[in-house]
Amino acid sequence: MSEGYGSVRSYQRIFSPERCIHQIEGRPVPVPGGVPLRWLGWALGSLVAILALGSGSAIPPTVAAAAAGAGGLAFGDRTAGLLAAAAAAVGCVFLGLVLGVLDWPVRLVVLPIAIATAATQATPDGRRPERYAVSWLALRLAPPRRSLGRGLPPIGATRDHAPRLWFGSDQRGPRLRPARVIGPGVVFFVRPVGVRRPLLGGGLLAFRPGRLTPRRQVREAVELSAGEALQVRP
Repeated sequence: MSEGYGSVRSYQRIFSPERCIHQIEGRPVPVPGGVPLRWLGWALGSLVAILALGSGSAIPPTVAAAAAGAGGLAFGDRTAGLLAAAAAAVGCVFLGLVLGVLDWPVRLVVLPIAIATAATQATPDGRRPERYAVSWLALRLAPPRRSLGRGLPPIGATRDHAPRLWFGSDQRGPRLRPARVIGPGVVFFVRPVGVRRPLLGGGLLAFRPGRLTPRRQVREAVELSAGEALQVRP
């Protein structure tokens, strides 16, 4: 045990020790603490990504746009998916142009080493960089207000809903029940009903249609304006 105190930003480092290479065929690696396997993975992945982006092919931007669009749809809505796909495609094209200007030692040696070192040493808020990046992107792509897994409109925005009112003990029942509904709204019926305006005014009247009821008066839904009343008679 070493004397003194040290700060631990995350308990994951205690329960998930880093796997490192300390020796190769009995010869110690000239790196204090060994070479982490995660560092080798990041270096190899960075080298492959740099070669793909610097090739000038349209496949890397297309794959990146598809992956970013799928992530945007998973965490947000269609707009977030389109924005993420466009940003990924433009970013890949821009990085390809920048990599094409650099010399090969910088592009194939210095950059993979720098990316791998930063990815294994950096611990934003105590987590690995890839986990932090996924959480950060998910937070930016997700709507600011959600309910039941769906995005809500911004604060102050209005959304019109047509309420459905069923008359009867059972919504599948054929019998009409006496009721009075005051708009605004839309009233739906299980079966077509006759709707007419009384001679003395006072709103609309819904009744069971007969054989002599004109077709223009038979409806399945009645739209009410603000303050307009609908009287339902069995």
